[in-house]
Amino acid sequence: MFPKIRKQTGNLYIVAVFVIVVMGFLATALSRMEWSNNDALAKELLGTRAWFATHSANELALTYLYPLNSDSSVVDAVCTASWGTVSRAVGQLQTQFPGCSIATSCNRIGTLKSESYYKVHSSAVCGSGQFQVARKQEVWVKE
Repeated sequence: MFPKIRKQTGNLYIVAVFVIVVMGFLATALSRMEWSNNDALAKELLGTRAWFATHSANELALTYLYPLNSDSSVVDAVCTASWGTVSRAVGQLQTQFPGCSIATSCNRIGTLKSESYYKVHSSAVCGSGQFQVARKQEVWVKE
C-alpha cells in the first residue's frame, strides 16, 4: 500500500538541480535587466547635460546679440563681424559642462519687410565611446 523508502531515494537531487538551474536563469535575466537600466540612465543623464549645454550656449549667444542697456540692435554686427568673441565665450562655457564639446554658429537667413532674420545654432556632444550623446538647438532672431 505504501511505497517503499528505497524507491523514493534520489528525488531530492532532481528537485535541487531543477531549483539551481531555474535560479541561475533568473539571476542572469535580472543582471541583464540591471545592466540595461544602467545603460539607459547613463545615456539619459548625458542627453540632459548636452541639452542644457546647447541651451546655455544659445542663451549666451543671445546676450551678445542683444546686450543690455543698448538702444539699437547690434545683431548684424555681432553675427557677421565679431562672432569669434561669442565662440570664445562658449568655449569658456565648456568648463561648466565637463566632458562636453560645445559649438555655436550664427547665419543670416534673409530679409523680409526690411527686417533681417538670423539663425543661432548650437550643438553639444557629451560623453565618449558607447555613451556619447549629441543634442542640437537653434534660435531664430530678427534685427
